[in-house]
Amino acid sequence: MTPFEPALAPAPAVADRLEALKALLTSAGSRLVEPAVLQPAEMFLDLAGEDLRRRMFLTTGLAGEELCLRPDFTIPVCRMHLDGGAPERRAGYAYLGPIFRQRASGPAESLQAGVERLGETDREAADADVLALALEATRLLGIAEPEVRIGDEALFAAVVEALPLPVAWRRRLTAAFGDTPRVLAALDRLDGGGSDEAPVAGALAEADPDTARALVENMLSVAGLTPVGGRSPAEIADRLIEQATLAAGARLAPEAAAVLRRYLAITASADAVPERLGAFAAEVGINLAPAIESFARRSALAAERGVDPARLVFAAEFGRRLDYYTGFMFEIHDGRSVNRPRLNSQAVGGGRYDRLLRLMGAPDPVPAVGFSIWLDRIATPSAAEGTVR
Repeated sequence: MTPFEPALAPAPAVADRLEALKALLTSAGSRLVEPAVLQPAEMFLDLAGEDLRRRMFLTTGLAGEELCLRPDFTIPVCRMHLDGGAPERRAGYAYLGPIFRQRASGPAESLQAGVERLGETDREAADADVLALALEATRLLGIAEPEVRIGDEALFAAVVEALPLPVAWRRRLTAAFGDTPRVLAALDRLDGGGSDEAPVAGALAEADPDTARALVENMLSVAGLTPVGGRSPAEIADRLIEQATLAAGARLAPEAAAVLRRYLAITASADAVPERLGAFAAEVGINLAPAIESFARRSALAAERGVDPARLVFAAEFGRRLDYYTGFMFEIHDGRSVNRPRLNSQAVGGGRYDRLLRLMGAPDPVPAVGFSIWLDRIATPSAAEGTVR
């Protein structure tokens, strides 16, 4: 097998199933698209997580621009959307094609399919639609008993917002969500660890921003130092103020750290989550009503679309290490993969990413939700051999 040989062989049974999958993904009005295989690398380098960046295939164009083989579909589809008209317009896109990522073993080319739905302002309804469609797709592909894990970054953000924390700490915690070790390290510091600060940092924390910037400029001038790395004195001051605020806040918020640890330990089926979170909020004395109502409405809408909330496992700590995810997230696992060691059990990953189009140049955030199916991770029967390909 060559490094770029597709992992899913085009046997007749597989080809028929892929055509059926295309029909399903486009049945709700999504348009089938195929972004170019060769993509500008900059947008992936800026937006993708470290795990994806280190596995990209990079090259240089004749004009010196950095290019890459398409490592996923979501970012190229969003780029097509931005190039095609008003960012906020409602549109749905479906895709099925190869992506390219370096791997320690196995082929570098694999098939991915999915849907991206943009501009739909009823977020809970769009979330429910996408989850139901993803589950229908897995059934079509032969996963009779999918295992579904869900999370919600908006719920975590609501807990953080409800606590008496400085703005810098709120930013730090929400930015870390999805990376559990990083969140726990931040909570350790919030407990009071590592909160020693220099006298200058303490002065900056207590000063207003204009005074702090003037203090930094004066210190640089007295020391005869010139800012390096392109940072202005004001930018250096802002960074020092943030560090000082984090250190000062850490001395004041061990109770907040305890609340967040309790929240992150919550797991429950989706039908039990509203009651569980309501009891948690009452016990710790915070208001989560709007976030809980949003979660409950999404679950009810999913139930109307044939999804059993009792079979969705909510984990409060579940998130993604990407800055553009903003709310509901899910993974669908193929339980049969337990007996197929070469297969990764996660067959589908999806969620809400309202921040992405803004990061790509849209003037405002655009509602966006979608999912991707890793077709090479699904145990697909061959009509000729009766084996997994």
